[in-house]
Amino acid sequence: MDRVGDLGPVERLLDQACVWGIELEPRFRVLGVTVEPERTRRDATALASRPDGDTRLQLACFPVSTILGSLRQTTATGVTVMRFTEQQLVDVVAAFDGAILSSPIFAQPEPRPGLWGPSFSLEGRSTAPDGVSATITMSLRRDDLALDLFARFDEWRLLDASGEPVRL
Repeated sequence: MDRVGDLGPVERLLDQACVWGIELEPRFRVLGVTVEPERTRRDATALASRPDGDTRLQLACFPVSTILGSLRQTTATGVTVMRFTEQQLVDVVAAFDGAILSSPIFAQPEPRPGLWGPSFSLEGRSTAPDGVSATITMSLRRDDLALDLFARFDEWRLLDASGEPVRL
């Protein structure tokens, strides 16, 4: 487990990475983000030396105390905010088909109501006192869809495709 405070190397690795999945396990309060770093990054090149060549990584953030999401579709008549549940998060992210994640990712403030639309598409808050040390904010774009996701957490772990910890 890695404590918050040393997320700079993770931020650099995830900047411009393809996002292949995001899921929330509410029972254990774990947010998992599956990404494939840009291959020109030094760390991603080292990962490519794996025998199977799989450079995907999973960032696990836990315990999550707050999750906010906004899924919006822009059409000729305006912007529609679409609601979804935490169980639908995997399917929502799949619609973005490997969209690129851009910095800043960590240490961003919680979005104020109205910033991502008139209301949030997804909102979950724990009453537990933990899960408040750090934040992750992910913004994905694909054609007429926009997804912004925010979460608060305390610890993180970065794993390679085989589930082994990655040290940066």
